[in-house]
Amino acid sequence: MLVTEAAPALKSETGCVRAQGGIKSILLHVHDDSHLEHRLQAALSIARACTAHLQLLHVVPIEAYTFVDAYGGMNLSAQLVEALEDQARAVQASVQERLRNEDVSWDYQSVTSPLAAAVIGHASLADLVIVGREHSAPDFGLGGSYLINRLIAESRTPILIPGDQVPIAEFDWPAVIAWNGSVEAANAVRGAIGLLKLAPKVKVVRFVESKPAQFPNTQLLEYLSRHGIHADFDERQITYSPAADIVAYARSKGCAYLVMGGYSHSRAGEFLFGGVTRDLLRECPVSIVTMH
Repeated sequence: MLVTEAAPALKSETGCVRAQGGIKSILLHVHDDSHLEHRLQAALSIARACTAHLQLLHVVPIEAYTFVDAYGGMNLSAQLVEALEDQARAVQASVQERLRNEDVSWDYQSVTSPLAAAVIGHASLADLVIVGREHSAPDFGLGGSYLINRLIAESRTPILIPGDQVPIAEFDWPAVIAWNGSVEAANAVRGAIGLLKLAPKVKVVRFVESKPAQFPNTQLLEYLSRHGIHADFDERQITYSPAADIVAYARSKGCAYLVMGGYSHSRAGEFLFGGVTRDLLRECPVSIVTMH
């Protein structure tokens, strides 16, 4: 079922239409976990700042409808199906009531589908997709990182993962770009341009690694400048680990979010040898905007 509600254009105290970022359509994955309100607040903050439309998508995963018994047979649990559908209706009613008096346009859709396929499909015509790390039990073998990893690998839409600890009130706060010169980092910057235009300050940080950058540092600063974004560049030595150093740097700058490329190495390499993406997707106090 699709429910839609519109909102008037936002205006400043002087009566002028508020400056807008380049994001006009936001997809929020609605999942009944402890961080749902946090994700919703982040989505509303960006929607207000950009006068964007908010699409809320609740997916009852088709994976939940069957389970494999000890003999390898596929079985359907009618009680589980009914419980999940009741839960979906309750979540929808709660979120819609929560949004009734918000000053953004929105629609809400609940579907039964393979989880990743549904979110990736709806994200294809969104400017930003917001998902969380957490999945409430039972997760039907999908796991907390399943959806994020599928989105990074298959979607061409930038992904926002709200931070675990730092509450985000507004997205017109400083931003940090974690730069390593990779194509993935460049893709993340391009995807985040709509958000970066709202930031009063943008810091580009590169922690020195063994491999050279594929793009000169000046090229990134010139690219941002052409979009009206004047960034400062900072290169630092790794002191503990790239992931820990990036988080410490972002928090020291009071940033609202961190822009970074997703899986600059192969997924297999990330799993075997560790990696910045894997570490930050597992837990990160600061919000992340990422693309592959």
